[in-house]
Amino acid sequence: MGRDGERAVASTNNRLKTRDRIKIAAQRLFAERGIEAVTVREIVVAAGQKNMASLHYYFRTKEDLARELLLDAATLIEARRTELLDRMEALGGPHQPREVLKILIECAVMPPDDPGAFSTVRLFTTTYQKTPEFLLDAVGEGKANVAYDRCLDHLRHFMRGTDPGRMERRLYLLQQYVFGALSAREFALSQGKGEGRVWAGPGMLDELVSTAEGILFAGLPHQNAAD
Repeated sequence: MGRDGERAVASTNNRLKTRDRIKIAAQRLFAERGIEAVTVREIVVAAGQKNMASLHYYFRTKEDLARELLLDAATLIEARRTELLDRMEALGGPHQPREVLKILIECAVMPPDDPGAFSTVRLFTTTYQKTPEFLLDAVGEGKANVAYDRCLDHLRHFMRGTDPGRMERRLYLLQQYVFGALSAREFALSQGKGEGRVWAGPGMLDELVSTAEGILFAGLPHQNAAD
């Protein structure tokens, strides 16, 4: 992690209780290396604690801690998506695929002062790449995915008339692209230099929305109307 990222984590840690310090340290390590590759000792040291008993006291096991982190993040993002989707649908939307993509993407971007700003998306992508069954077990197919699935259903509506197999391939590529790019964004910003400057400001997220739309509709009839 770059100096800016380290200072942000240190500043946050100074204001937090032991339980929260452990969660922040663990999320960063899990996001960088995967759950199985991180030891309890590494988490405790990164959290500024003196013995491993602190993690076991608050979370029982490393795996229970990881499940809590994944479910907390999924629940937070899902709540944001639900609020924005409800508001959009109440106004008769979506009218353009871009509206849906904007919600899908921006709800996964943590505010700069959030302790998970540099690691939330990477926590999901790294866990999915290394231990997908653990991610499914932690988050499940229930409430943590309802708004996400609503987003995908809206996009399917805009793609109506497309061969179903081709549609699902496009949606799969969309998800891989978006969350891969958001993971790269978090890593770049955590370094505080280089590629982080490219991601600074809202312009790059707008470009991500535009290119994601291209992945879905390149070479396909573009259904603009919601009806």
